[in-house]
Amino acid sequence: MRHVVLVCALAMAAAAQEYRATLSGRIIDPQGAVISGAKVIATQVETGSKFETVSGGDGLFTVPFLPPSAYRVTAEAAGFKKYDRSGVQLGANERVSLDIEMAIGQITETVSITAEAPMLATATASSGQVISTRQIENMPLSGRTPLALAQLAFGVTPTDDPRFTRPFDNAGPSGFSMGGSPSRSNELLIDGAPDTTGDSRVAYNPPVDAVAEVKAESFQADAAYGHTGGGTVNVVLKSGTNGFHGTLYEFNQVSRTAATPFFTNKVGGRKPTSRFNQWGGSFSGPVRIPKIVDGRNKLFFYFAYEGIKDALPAPAITTLPTAAQKTGDLSALLNVSGAYQIFDPATGAAEGARVRRQPFANNIIPASRLSPIALNYLRLYPDPNSAGRPDGQDNFTSLTNGERNDFYNYLARVDVNVSDNHKLFVNFRTNKRIGQGGNAFNKSLTDNPTATNALRRINWGLMLDDVYTITPTFLMNTRLNWTRFEEPRVNHSQGFDSTSLGFPSYLANSAPSRVLPRITFARFTGVGDSGPRAFPFDSFQLFEAFTKIAGKHTLKFGGDIRQLRESDFQFGFSNGTFAFGNNWTQGPFDNSPSAPLGQDLAAFLLGLPTGGQFDVNAARSNLSNYYAFFLQDDFRVRSNLTLNLGVRAEHETGTTERFDRSVNGFDETTASPIAAAAQAAYARNPIPELQQFRVNGGLTFAGQGSRLIYSTPALTFSPRFGLAWTMNPKTVLRAGAGIYYFTYGIAGNNAPGFSQTTAFVPTLNGFLSPSSTLANPFPGGIEQPTGNRGGLSTFLGRPVAFFNPDAQSQYSGRWQFSIQRELSSNAMIEI
Repeated sequence: MRHVVLVCALAMAAAAQEYRATLSGRIIDPQGAVISGAKVIATQVETGSKFETVSGGDGLFTVPFLPPSAYRVTAEAAGFKKYDRSGVQLGANERVSLDIEMAIGQITETVSITAEAPMLATATASSGQVISTRQIENMPLSGRTPLALAQLAFGVTPTDDPRFTRPFDNAGPSGFSMGGSPSRSNELLIDGAPDTTGDSRVAYNPPVDAVAEVKAESFQADAAYGHTGGGTVNVVLKSGTNGFHGTLYEFNQVSRTAATPFFTNKVGGRKPTSRFNQWGGSFSGPVRIPKIVDGRNKLFFYFAYEGIKDALPAPAITTLPTAAQKTGDLSALLNVSGAYQIFDPATGAAEGARVRRQPFANNIIPASRLSPIALNYLRLYPDPNSAGRPDGQDNFTSLTNGERNDFYNYLARVDVNVSDNHKLFVNFRTNKRIGQGGNAFNKSLTDNPTATNALRRINWGLMLDDVYTITPTFLMNTRLNWTRFEEPRVNHSQGFDSTSLGFPSYLANSAPSRVLPRITFARFTGVGDSGPRAFPFDSFQLFEAFTKIAGKHTLKFGGDIRQLRESDFQFGFSNGTFAFGNNWTQGPFDNSPSAPLGQDLAAFLLGLPTGGQFDVNAARSNLSNYYAFFLQDDFRVRSNLTLNLGVRAEHETGTTERFDRSVNGFDETTASPIAAAAQAAYARNPIPELQQFRVNGGLTFAGQGSRLIYSTPALTFSPRFGLAWTMNPKTVLRAGAGIYYFTYGIAGNNAPGFSQTTAFVPTLNGFLSPSSTLANPFPGGIEQPTGNRGGLSTFLGRPVAFFNPDAQSQYSGRWQFSIQRELSSNAMIEI
C-alpha cells in the first residue's frame, strides 16, 4: 500500500509554491462584445521568449508561468487591428489583470500602447510586497544579503540582531516574523524552491547582483502555498538575456579607519586588526560560439561570484593565573584580605554534620602536593598583561578573540527555450564559510590547542525547472530541487594526546575523538572545548504544476513531495571535561563563604575537580517525509471581481532514525520486568487506600513495533478563500481567510541508551575525602552505551526524558482585509 501511495503521489505532484506571474484579462471590441479565438502572445523583452494562449468563448484569456520581467503583449484576431502593448512589468507571483479592447480594421494594422501595466493586484487576495530590481540595485544594503530586504516589507517584523546580515549569516537574515507568526516559522524560497536549513534558517544567500526580485507575502489565499505557519519569502534570480551584461564591485572596510578600543589603549596594546572586504561580479548573456551556436532567443547563461575576507575582533578581558600562582604561591591574595584564605582539603575532619579544614600556611601549596597534570596545563597559559583589580581579577586583555571568516560564493544558471511551447532552466549554487574564533590567549591559531572550535558552513544546491505548454489552455511545470547545508565544527586540538599532560592512558584509549580535555573554573579562564561535530542536512523536493484554463475558471491542481534528511555526530566531551569550584578549598567549614578568588585555582593545582564527565555519543541519521495536494480555482465572476477558492491536504510523517537508535514512547500496559519483586516488597508494607498495586511500563524503542519516533495526523485540510474587487481603475479591495499548518521537520532526536555519559564523582562522603582525582578521574572505567537490548528494563530507576509532540498538528488561522489605492503611476498605498 505504501508503494501505491507513492506512485499516485508522483503522478499527481504539482508546484506548491509558484514564483512566476500570471497575466489574465478579457478581449472585447469597441462595443464591449467579447472576442473569442484571439491569439495572445506575451514576449519577454530581454530574452525574446514567447508565451501564447487564445481567448475563450467568453473572451477571457490567461497566460500563466511568466518569469518576473518586462513584457510586450500582443493580440490578433480576424477583422481587428493588431493590439501591441509594451512596458507590462510582472513581479514574482503576481496575478495582473489586463483587459484588451481591439479596434476594428485589418490585421496588418497595429494599435500600439506604451502605458505601463496597472500597479494594482486585481486578481488575487494575497497580500505581499515586491522589492524590485531597481530597489535592490539602489538601496543601501548592509552585508549585501538579499533576504534582509524582506524585513523592510509590510507585515514583516525583524526579530534578530541586525548586525548579522552578512551572506554567510544564516540566522540573522531569516530572523523575522510575518503576519504575527512566531519568528522563523516562514517558508523561504529561491526561484520557488525551498531554501532552508533544518531549523528554518536560510540556507543559501545568493550574490545580490544575481537577484531580480524579493517577494514577501504575509498572507496567501492560494491553496498552492503551505508548509508554513507564517508567510512566504521568494528570492527570484536573474537569467541571461539577449545582451551581454556584467558587473564588478568591491566594498572594503579596514581597521585603519576605526578608533582603537578604550581598554586596548589602557593596557598599551595595539589596535586589533579588523576588516570587511567584499568583492564579486557577474556576467550573463546568450551562448554564442561564432559559426557554431547562436543562442539569442534560445540559450542563455548567468554566472555570479562573491568573496569575503572578514575579521571581527572582540577584545575580551579575562582572569589568568600569575607566574607565582602557577607554582602554588597564592600568598599575594592575603595582602588584599583574609577572605582570600585557601584551606587544605587533606586536613578535612568531620565535625558533626560539617567538614572542618585547616588553612594553607601563607596561602602557599607545597610543591610536592601540586598535580603534574595541572602544571602541564598551566604551561599552555600566557602570563597576565595588566595588573587588573587589586586581587588580580581581569588581568588579561585578549586582542585575538572574535571572528575571522573566509567566504566564497558561486552561482551558475542556464536557460533554454527548447521551443515556443517548451522552456527550462538549471541552476547550480554553492558557498563555503571558513570561520575561526575563540582564540583568547593572543596566540596564533596554528598548533594552538587552547583555541575553541572553528565553524564551517557549506551549502550546495541544484534545481531543474521545466515549463511545457501542452495546449494553449493546459500547461505543466515540473521542478526538482536539492539543497544541502552542512555545519561542521572543527576542534583546533584534534588529535591531541591527553597522556602528554599526565592523564591515564585509558582516557585517550576510550576517546571517540582525541582532543584537549576541557577544564573550567569559577573565576579563572578555562581551556579546551567539546569534540568535533558533523551536521549535514539535505532537502529534496519534486513537484509539478498543472494549470487548466476553462472560461472564467483558472484551475490548478497537484501536490508537493519533500524528503528531509539530517545526520548528526556530535562527539560532546569525547576526552573529558573537568570543573573546578570551591568545594575542596573553602573553610574553615565546608559551608563557609567562598573566597572571591583563588580557591578554584587551588583545587586545580591539587588535582581535585568538583565535577565533570566523559561522553561516548552515538551518531544519528534522521528522515521525514512531507506530502501535500491541492486544488485551486481562481474564478473571475465578473470583469472586476475574482474569487480565489482552494483546499489543501497535507501529511507529514513522523521522524525515523536510520538504525532505530531512538526512544519512541512508554508502554503503560505491559508488566515491568521488576513487577514481581516490586509487588513482593509492597506486600510487606501495603497502603490500605491503594486497592491494586500494578507495576507496568517501560521505555519503548524505535523498531520495536514502529520505526516512527512519534506519530502525526493522517491528513490535515487547510481551506482558503479570497476575493479581489476592483472598485474603480485606481482602487481594489481584497479580503481572504485560510488555515496554515506548522510542520515539525526533523524532530524527536532522542537516543538514551545509544549515547552514554560517565559522570565524574568527586566524593562519596560530602567532600571529606576524594573518590576520584585528576590523575585517575574515572576509576570505575568509562561506561559504554547499552543500546535497546534491555527492552522494558532499560533505565529502570533512572529518569529519562523523550520527545512526545502533541498528537494534533499545530496550525494558524489567518485572515486579511485590505484596500489598495493607486496614488500615481509610481506610488500606491495599502490599508
